[in-house]
Amino acid sequence: MKIQVRAVTLQLDARTRSEIEAVVRTALARHERRLAGAAVRVADQNGPRGGRDISCLVEVTMRPRGRLYIEETDVDLRGAVGRAAEAASIAVTRALERTRDRHRRVGGVRAAFGVSGA
Repeated sequence: MKIQVRAVTLQLDARTRSEIEAVVRTALARHERRLAGAAVRVADQNGPRGGRDISCLVEVTMRPRGRLYIEETDVDLRGAVGRAAEAASIAVTRALERTRDRHRRVGGVRAAFGVSGA
């Protein structure tokens, strides 16, 4: 799975980019074969004013189709990335469960009326 890391209004060194990628990859590893990739965008919303202003947007591209967008904000970069990665993992799990449940319901209705899947 390809993971892109972009920084807006922040300077990230190679080590920090690798750490962000590792956190997101670990959080999504359970679903890796169902995902085409992820894009991570981090930004400092308030600039030098401080406060709870580091945002992390994770865009997950699912196979065969579908995208999920998760955004979290925290006082520091690691907190924002960690929260967004965890939320992305939960969102992917729920999306896959909804898809699975939808297929089960459709299969159940077809079976009840004797309709073949073809």
